[in-house]
Amino acid sequence: MAIPNSQEGMTYTKLHLVKAYIIDWLLCVIFLLVFFLVDTLEPFQQRFSLEDRTIQNPYAEHERVPFWLAIIIDLVVPILIITASSLIIYRSLHDLHHGLLGLILSLTLTLAVTDFFKTFAGRPRPDFINRCNPLPGSVDAKPWGLSNSSICQQTDKDIMKDGFKSFVSGHSSFSFSGLGYLTFYFAGKLHLFDRRGHAFKSFVVLIPLAVAAYIATSRTEDYRHHWQDVVTGGLIGFIFSFFTYHQYYPPLHSYSSGIPLSVRLKPHSPAHRAEFAFHDGSTFEVHVVRNDDGTSVLKNTGALQHTKRHDDDDPQGGSDQNV
Repeated sequence: MAIPNSQEGMTYTKLHLVKAYIIDWLLCVIFLLVFFLVDTLEPFQQRFSLEDRTIQNPYAEHERVPFWLAIIIDLVVPILIITASSLIIYRSLHDLHHGLLGLILSLTLTLAVTDFFKTFAGRPRPDFINRCNPLPGSVDAKPWGLSNSSICQQTDKDIMKDGFKSFVSGHSSFSFSGLGYLTFYFAGKLHLFDRRGHAFKSFVVLIPLAVAAYIATSRTEDYRHHWQDVVTGGLIGFIFSFFTYHQYYPPLHSYSSGIPLSVRLKPHSPAHRAEFAFHDGSTFEVHVVRNDDGTSVLKNTGALQHTKRHDDDDPQGGSDQNV
């Protein structure tokens, strides 16, 4: 099936779409594999003080937002919204592809970078002493006043391993990556920054960020993360969502915001070219291009120029000056 290109006036097939973005989808797979690979490594274990009150909080058996729920909110919900918007409202497979690719790229990149920090930073969580369950009578070693995990009685290796993964917050980065991307998607579709001012639209766009902020804040309430972990994670996720969104959509201040960027097709050589001149001095140029499947398409180049005629110009079409 031939699909119209949103901004170039050319058509392409699903095979063209796959070839044009195969590298992008492979990057998503690579980032996901990096995440799983790094997650198997033993995290670095920072030394700690038994007198450090920031890591003496209780261990919460039940989290306010467990990770499976964060996946539904940050991944599944944006996928459903983008799919419904593209197929029902805009009826565009082009928009569907770009919207989902940007989302998946943002989330997989965030996962890989977040787990890299978690594993190699090795910061104890706020509930670490409770996880550790130090031997009775344990005191910090002299002269530096720090201890290590050898004093812990915890027998569950997963609980201990996870106890050294405080920096950065995965919930925070994942939420601001997925819901941050959805925020940019809403802002583009609603033309939030078209210089007219839209208070109601602004509140709609801010809903995903408010949900992300709640998920991030809940990590400090569960004593799973320090506030620095939450803030840094949120910045990582939001920056990556901004970056990936603008790989597939124009800037939000653009008049074409919300319209997916053109598919990366090889430019076709025009089979025919026509230029039209009007009485007001403007010109308009169109090309007829031939696609790979042999079909011809009329392409609007948008080369519309307004000209100003000088008094001493030839009235039958002398020199013109572009303005």
